[in-house]
Amino acid sequence: MSQQKITNRLKSLEEIDGISVEVSGSTNGTIRIEHKKHHGPEFLFRWSVDHFVGYFIDSNGSQSQAVISIYTPMDAIRFVSAYATLNEIRANQKGS
Repeated sequence: MSQQKITNRLKSLEEIDGISVEVSGSTNGTIRIEHKKHHGPEFLFRWSVDHFVGYFIDSNGSQSQAVISIYTPMDAIRFVSAYATLNEIRANQKGS
């Protein structure tokens, strides 16, 4: 099932230090991607008929309008790659 494959791809973000991925529900599930840092990028995905709709969550917990749709596992891979890049250049990050 495409929903499960997409979920598995998004869960791979847990391999990045400080990232957690919480999956709830099954057929009408949600996926929340959080970062332990205050300024880390956070997203909430909700399953909608045949794809996930993604929303940005700001540091106050407010949800944006829909900003992304993920229809295929390849879309999820693209999101994971973009998220990893965004995480590397996030605000208030100290250099090494």
